[in-house]
Amino acid sequence: MEQRKSSFKEISSFAIGEAVVSILTVLGFYILSLAGLIEFNYRIILGALLGFAVIVANYTMLSMSVSREINKYLELRGSREMSEEEAEEFAKKNSAPIQNAIKTSFITRTVSMMATLIIAFLLTSWFHPLATAIPLFAFRPVLSIIELINSKSRKAPDPDKFIKYDFEDDKNNEEESDQ
Repeated sequence: MEQRKSSFKEISSFAIGEAVVSILTVLGFYILSLAGLIEFNYRIILGALLGFAVIVANYTMLSMSVSREINKYLELRGSREMSEEEAEEFAKKNSAPIQNAIKTSFITRTVSMMATLIIAFLLTSWFHPLATAIPLFAFRPVLSIIELINSKSRKAPDPDKFIKYDFEDDKNNEEESDQ
């Protein structure tokens, strides 16, 4: 259950990041149209939506397939104690499905991104190819920004864990020791 919450949080964070990229893409094209450089129309919005939908679906598939394989791995391992050598041997023998899930997801993601771009170029009456490509290629920067934000939030100290020093209590102890 904890794994699902974590996956949902990661997917939600990614979807929000990609939504921001898509909105900024549409706004950028709108600003260019105000400057008279391009014509702003529905194709830009549809292109950004297409790129957003495909990349979020790809990330969701990646996250779910890897999560499923990790859960199978953990279930197979169980909660028994292992020495370092046993754990290393177990990992060598049983980690292949996780690696295969990642490879398959990478190939699927790459093929679907290329197919999306081809569709956008073939159906230029519906989609603006550049507006489609920007959310697709923002995948890595969005993940980097999310990781940066998450690492900063993990390093932030918890104020409840600070030691609270009571000076009044210290004074009372000194008075008691003097007597």
